[in-house]
Formats: sequence, C-alpha cells, structure tokens
Amino acid sequence: MRTLCVYLLICLTSVPVWAQRKSAAPDASPSIRVSTAVEAPQSNIDLLKQSLQTSSAVAGPADAAALPAAPAPAPSAVQPVAQAASSATTLDMPLDMGGTVQSVQTSVAPVKKTLSPSVAARVQQANQKRAQAAKKTSKPTALEKDIEKSNALLPASEQAAQESEGELSEEEAAADAELEYAVKMLEKSKEAVQTAGRYIPPSAAQNKPKTVPAPNKKFNPNAFRPGVTWQESNSTHFTIYTQKRSSGISSSNMSMTFESAYQTLRRFIPWMMSGKVRVFVYQDHQSYLRHEPNAKAWTRALAYPTRGEIVVYDEPGKNQELKEVFTHELTHIFTQQFFDRHKTGRIMTPTWLDEGLAVLMEDQAYNGMKGGPWNNDFKTLNFQRDPSEKVATFGSSSMFGSARTFTSKRPGKPVYLVPFAEFMEEGSLSAAEGRGKTQDWYFQAYLMVRFLLNPAGGSSPSNRMQFEQFTRLLSQGEPVRNASTGFLVKDSRGKTVYQPYSVDKALGRAYRYSTIANFEDNFWRWAGR
Repeated sequence: MRTLCVYLLICLTSVPVWAQRKSAAPDASPSIRVSTAVEAPQSNIDLLKQSLQTSSAVAGPADAAALPAAPAPAPSAVQPVAQAASSATTLDMPLDMGGTVQSVQTSVAPVKKTLSPSVAARVQQANQKRAQAAKKTSKPTALEKDIEKSNALLPASEQAAQESEGELSEEEAAADAELEYAVKMLEKSKEAVQTAGRYIPPSAAQNKPKTVPAPNKKFNPNAFRPGVTWQESNSTHFTIYTQKRSSGISSSNMSMTFESAYQTLRRFIPWMMSGKVRVFVYQDHQSYLRHEPNAKAWTRALAYPTRGEIVVYDEPGKNQELKEVFTHELTHIFTQQFFDRHKTGRIMTPTWLDEGLAVLMEDQAYNGMKGGPWNNDFKTLNFQRDPSEKVATFGSSSMFGSARTFTSKRPGKPVYLVPFAEFMEEGSLSAAEGRGKTQDWYFQAYLMVRFLLNPAGGSSPSNRMQFEQFTRLLSQGEPVRNASTGFLVKDSRGKTVYQPYSVDKALGRAYRYSTIANFEDNFWRWAGR
C-alpha cells in the first residue's frame, strides 16, 4: 500500500514538468509560456493590468535566454515569440481559459506607409534644409522635426489632399486668368503706342539712398555701372560717358543733340533748370539691356532724377528720335530736382504734373517747332468729358463767363478723360496701366499741363508766369508774413517759414480757380467740348 502511494506521487509531480517541456518545444504553435492562476477579469482595464503584471513578472533574463529561436511563420499563422517580452516589437496577450489567464506573446511589426511622390519630395527638401541648417546649428529645430514627422506619417486620405494642394481652386484660377488678361492688354497697349507714332517712356526711376553718389567726391562711373569701359567727355551743360565701342560706328555730334534739348526746356521752364547732368550712352540696344538693371526692351532712355543721370543707347541715323526722348528724360531731371530742394532722394513731383510736362516738352522738341504726335492727337482725337461726370457751376473767377454744356464732337471713337480730381491722385497711372489705358493717361496729362502752361501751342507760352508761380507754390509753399508788421516770419534757426500749398490751393492762388472742379470746367471750355 505504501509502495502504491509513492508511485502515484511520482506520477503527479512528473506531469507538470512534461507539460512545461512540451510547451517549450520548437514546433509548438503559439507559445503558451506560463500558466498563472488568477481571478477572472471583470473588464478590459483589468485585462490590461493583468497583461502588464504578467509580462513584468514572468519574462526574466534567464527565461529570455532559454527561449529557442522561432521559425519563420506562414502568412496566415500566428507569429511565435522571436525575442524577449521586454522588446518593443512584442506584446503579451492574456487569454481567459476557465478561471485562469494564459499569457500568449506575439510579435507586432510597425506599419510603414508608402509616401506619395509629392510628400516624398517635401520630406527630401526638409531633410536638405535641415542638413544645411546643421552646419550652423547643432540640432534640428523642433518645428523641423514636427514637419518631417507629420509628412512621413500622414494617412492616405491626407496624402491625397496634400497632392492636390498644387492644384488651383476655381477662385485662384479665375484670378490668374484675369491677371494674364491684364498683362496681355498692357502689352497690346504698348504695341499700339509704338505703331501709333507716340512713344510712352517709363516713369522716372526712384533710387535707394545708398545708390546716390556721395557729394563733393570725384564721380567714378565704374562704381555705378561696372563691366563697361566708359570714355568721358564734356559739353556746356552735360558730362557725357560713352561706352567704348567694340564694333560698328557711333553717331556724330551727340553732344549737340543734348544741348539742343536743353535749349528747348530753357524757353519754357528756365526756373526749374539746375546744374550739369550726367549722361551715359551705351553702344547699342543689347548692351543697354544687358548692363542697365532698370532698362526695358521697349524703352529708349531712362532717367534717374535723384542722381541727376540719364541713360540712353546709341542708334546711328536717329538723332531726331534721340532728341525727343532725351528732352522728355531731361525734363524729369530738372522737375524732380526743383521739387526736391532738400535733397531727400525721393520723387516729390506729382505724377500727373511730372509726366504731363515731360510729354509736352518732348512734343515741343519735334521737328518744325509746331508740335509732334501729341499735338496732332490734340487736333484730331475725339476726346470728351465722361458723360457720368457732373458739371460744376462757373463762379466769378471763371475766365469764360457762365456755364453751358458743349456738344461739339469729332468723328471717331470717343476717348473719355478721367475726372480731374481722381486723375490727380497718386496711383492713377498704375490703375490706367491695369486697364490697358496707359496711352490715354499720358494724353490726358499732356492736355492738362498744356492748358496750364501753353494753351495756344507753339514756342510762345502765354501762361508761363502763372505756371511758374503754381509750381513754386507746390514745391516750396509761400513765405509767411506777420499780419501786423508785414515782415517775414522766422523760425528758431533764423530761416523763413513757408506755408505749404496743396494742388487745389495752388491752382486758386496762381490761376484763380476756386476748386479742382472749377479748373476742370475751364479746361473743357478751352478744349471746346
């Protein structure tokens, strides 16, 4: 009897050992490593806690070392344990089996999404920027890390959304179409100007303070226009720098052409003219475009009023065209220097006055002294007042008496002028360019300045004294006098105090026009419209 009991005890102790070895065999399917009797979980939270406790308590160093290498699983089979439970690629899964929890360990491989070409390109660009920044900073910034991480781990839906970012919305496409149309219209207007015989030059260039040559120092042309060999010469009113020719012949007597333009301005605006002007002459159009940063293909010359410089290019056989264009740019030089008496380096002249006067002087430089294409347009074009504009009532200051509506019209398509108050605002030229009305804008500026300075045309302006007073009031104002004594008022430094004048106030002081609308009404009476 005692022998039978001992035999049963040996059998009972050997069964768990055999079961444990069987579970550790290499050909075992999902490895059940340890059975631990615990209470059945009541919720998912309890199940998670038991999983963590089981993993930390059971998987030890010795146990991990004793685990055999698992064979490669089939795609549909449960992946066996390949490494210790502490690895980041494994996960303990507790299974409820009749009151006990069996800990099953499986491998979890991270899911890696394939990047779309656009996202991959962005990631590559981010990596390149980070590599370049690494030369300056030891570590990439947190923002760069977040951008790279978010780009690399986006879901497929968001990747598709980013791929479509390059596509324009309907609103953006419509805006691009409008911009393209405006550019085409501007190009057409420029072509029309060239074919119509009227040349519209670019506006005067404004320079940054650092680009203005220092006063009281010998001027070095190569410091401002390098890469060109300049030959210096002088005339009465100009210092001329001519590019040394590499081929071809140059125009003769260019200095005489420049001096002739100077004499044209002297007949009309002598009070605006100042000292010598520098002139740079490139050997041809290609060299002009290559070396002059602000040059455009459709321009013939360019003025830098705040530097007192004019840039042109040589074109043998076209001295008359050069004289007209040079006269226009020289007017910009003298007008800006007259208005910028304090040498601020900024363009101070009102745009409509600056461009209108330059076009008028250019037309006076035309052959025969009877005016050129602009004067011909004045005689032939059917320009009219905007029919939507209200006509102001003439007051006692009007030189034409009572108001009446003119109905005289010329044949041809009407050209409606912009209301004067709107036209005199800064930015009206840019607005006209956007509408493809650049030529009409210059024509209106010419008409307005001609009415103020030279209403009769020709070389004998009848309103020169009034125009001189008008420009002086705009540029420097009027000296303030003491009401009781009549003496000039001085400031703390002993300088005369000047009262500034606006355009409408200067028109009233010089021409007796009470308002800009009154000035406009007088203009239309003069034009006979």
